[in-house]
Amino acid sequence: MYKVTHLLLIAIITSLFVNVSLLITDDQIVEGVLYAAIIPSWAVYILAAAVPISVVLSSLVTALLIRKNVPSPLDVLDQPDNFVEITTPMVVPEPESTPKVAVEQPGRGPIPINVHEVSTTSPANPEAPIFVPTISTFEVTENPTDLFFHEGTIWVASQDEDGIANYSMDGELIYSMPLHPYPNSLGHDGDELWVGTYFAVRTFDLKGGMGSAPVELRRPTDMLYAGGAMWIANSGRDVVTMVTKDRQTVKNIQSGSKPQKLTFDGQHIWVVNHGDDSISKIDQEGNLVGTWNTGGGARGIAFAENHIWVTNSLDNTLSRFTLSGDKVADYPTGTLPGDVVYDGEGVWVANRTDKTVTKYGLEGQHLGTFHIGNTPNSLATDGKGTVWAAHSAEGLVSKLIVEDVTISTYPVGNAPEPIIFDGDNLWVGNALSHTIMKIGLDGQQEAVYESHGREPNALLFDGENIWSANQFDHNATRLSRDGELLGTYSVSTLPRTLAFDGKNIWTSGCWETLLYRLDLEGNSVSPVETEGAGPIVLFFDGENIWAANAHSDSVTKFSTEGNPEGNFSVGDVPIAFTEEGDNIWVANWREHTVSKLSKTGEDLGRFDTGRLPYGIAYDGENIWTANSMDGTVTKLSLDGEILATYPVGAAPAKIIPVNGEIWITLTSDDSIVKLTP
Repeated sequence: MYKVTHLLLIAIITSLFVNVSLLITDDQIVEGVLYAAIIPSWAVYILAAAVPISVVLSSLVTALLIRKNVPSPLDVLDQPDNFVEITTPMVVPEPESTPKVAVEQPGRGPIPINVHEVSTTSPANPEAPIFVPTISTFEVTENPTDLFFHEGTIWVASQDEDGIANYSMDGELIYSMPLHPYPNSLGHDGDELWVGTYFAVRTFDLKGGMGSAPVELRRPTDMLYAGGAMWIANSGRDVVTMVTKDRQTVKNIQSGSKPQKLTFDGQHIWVVNHGDDSISKIDQEGNLVGTWNTGGGARGIAFAENHIWVTNSLDNTLSRFTLSGDKVADYPTGTLPGDVVYDGEGVWVANRTDKTVTKYGLEGQHLGTFHIGNTPNSLATDGKGTVWAAHSAEGLVSKLIVEDVTISTYPVGNAPEPIIFDGDNLWVGNALSHTIMKIGLDGQQEAVYESHGREPNALLFDGENIWSANQFDHNATRLSRDGELLGTYSVSTLPRTLAFDGKNIWTSGCWETLLYRLDLEGNSVSPVETEGAGPIVLFFDGENIWAANAHSDSVTKFSTEGNPEGNFSVGDVPIAFTEEGDNIWVANWREHTVSKLSKTGEDLGRFDTGRLPYGIAYDGENIWTANSMDGTVTKLSLDGEILATYPVGAAPAKIIPVNGEIWITLTSDDSIVKLTP
């Protein structure tokens, strides 16, 4: 080691001598070549402790060489003989005034103020009228996993709170009881309630008394009482466990891998085996009768009218089997179907990804797909024709009652949003196909016209012609009712709204603080400065113009001459107006509420509605909102009470009542829907 150290030291000194010589006689240096120590850097670092002075000197000399031999920018390249220097003067633009643009308030994130688009409704609803359920939703204990009905009340198993709770049918809590961890299945033997937890089953006399069932379990996923015994899908053991009511007989039946759900056909118990995509049939003595293959991801099972119905979550299908195990047919469902129940009239399937339920007739005919706003993890019926859905992630339960309300769905263009009525026909703007459709009140298309501007996001009827605000092209177009283009006019940046005060057309956009005006011939009228930020929608109440300021959570009232007459606070991101007598109603998009104001600006209340309400309308009796996140519309009384919520389709946007019927545009379904209350 001593010799190696000396050799390296000699190498460093030699390197220093060479570098110093070159530094003194720089005319011998080849341009662009860096001279440095001839030893590897790792060796220098190893010797740093032994020879610090030499290392420092070498580094200093190298630094001097680098600094001395950096080429001058003017001497890097030799200029050729024919080189011509061209001098371009620097252009300095003249300062211009910048239009005032709405700025989001500090502390709030950017607002993508649009319809909340979701997957297309699948299976799609038909044009022929179908009955839709009225949806009522209420909070329950966290992570509800199973439902059971007894004597006019509903029992809910709560996995996160390790207990069960009893509610009235209107969602009022009666009482709750703690349990062992992870209760997830419920059953009743006529006297006692059985509750399956992660490793055990417990029984209750429904008066607070607790018992137990003498059986080892692992992850019971479902329970069914039939033939004097409780049948338990013991998923972790790959068996179905039979426990007689007197607890004297316990039997494990090898059915298939990961038994998931159970049903009873009056004589036999059927189980769907999620692990090996099969169904098994068991007699009441506990003997396995047979096993048959299903589709991929077999999940739910139900008995209805001499057939067994099975959901296949990976295939997005519903299979129908005879009681002999023969498959009759497969029917398309929504995405990731799970639970399935029979309500006495039809078969209901929970489409978990789509947050929908689909109803089928007993021959497999599609009777409707209904958006319910939350993920349906499990379904149950109360024996009275009502279907219930437990929403585990949201801690909610929904009640679906089918009455005499119908919807009819009609296809239109791509991403329809605005809808208006001219006294004879409906007009729909298709934002992404850049067209405007004229549609009869029977839902049939009368004509399709070019909007002559991209993304027609607002329509207006001035009593004679149709106006379109075309967001992408920053203009407005005027068409005759025969679709003839009468003019194209520059308006605001990203125009999203139109209003007519009887004399002028008003327009603006959510990034503006000016309201732009045109006369009926398209001539520009002096703009009006708004009092708020981001006037995303304008509305004329017969006397005044109202602007909804999306970025300052307020509405501003103007005279038709453009004079501000008041600025009033409302909810978070106001996005739509309607008029009811002497009052103005505002849909507050991000707050999931509606505000009620007098026309003098007095705050008359703020009321809950569906999520992300994008449209609002008054039908002469009630207020309606189009809830773009939930796929529903909500009917409210004039006191703000929710009277009903109905499923209509994917991403409802704008809403308009005509002759007692409610029309809604469905942005994600590329359709419009007529709801007949």
